[in-house]
Amino acid sequence: MTKETMTIKDRLDKWVNKEYRWIEREVKANIAYGKMEAYAEDLLQEMFIQLYNMKEEKIEQLLDNGKLKWYFLSGAGMQLRSSTSPFYNRIRKHKMYARENGLEGSDANIFERIDDTEELSTECYYICMQREIENLHWYNKTLLQEYWIQGLHLEDLHQKYKISKAHLTKDLNSAILTIRENCKECNE
Repeated sequence: MTKETMTIKDRLDKWVNKEYRWIEREVKANIAYGKMEAYAEDLLQEMFIQLYNMKEEKIEQLLDNGKLKWYFLSGAGMQLRSSTSPFYNRIRKHKMYARENGLEGSDANIFERIDDTEELSTECYYICMQREIENLHWYNKTLLQEYWIQGLHLEDLHQKYKISKAHLTKDLNSAILTIRENCKECNE
């Protein structure tokens, strides 16, 4: 099948089959690690559910622009850390409640269909994040692009630029917080 004869969902399926292991490693190593590693599998599922519920035009745009990895990973990071995200409301707060009450697992159904307001919120974040990344200082923009889109690790960035990992972490976090702060209207 050529790109012209494949449906958008077929292209997305092909992309997921090709990139799943890499995305899983990135989420577990760089997003849902440490105290958050208990959420890694649920976070992956939540992001794939959101991805498959997006409008086909948006999926096609992300596939054509090569930005689907960036979208997935940056979305996963925001979903995990936000206390107002769909992931938090469906998964994380239920698991926290279950742990506090000595129960195993979660009572949330992660296969619920995402409603239109959540999809609009996700699109709002994507558009806002693109705009805010373009407005970043070239240094922070370069770091984010190499870390999120190209998948470089802190060690790779440290070796490439001879900048301490602590400083790289601070700069990446600062850029992410700036984007999150400037895109907080998407939560409302």
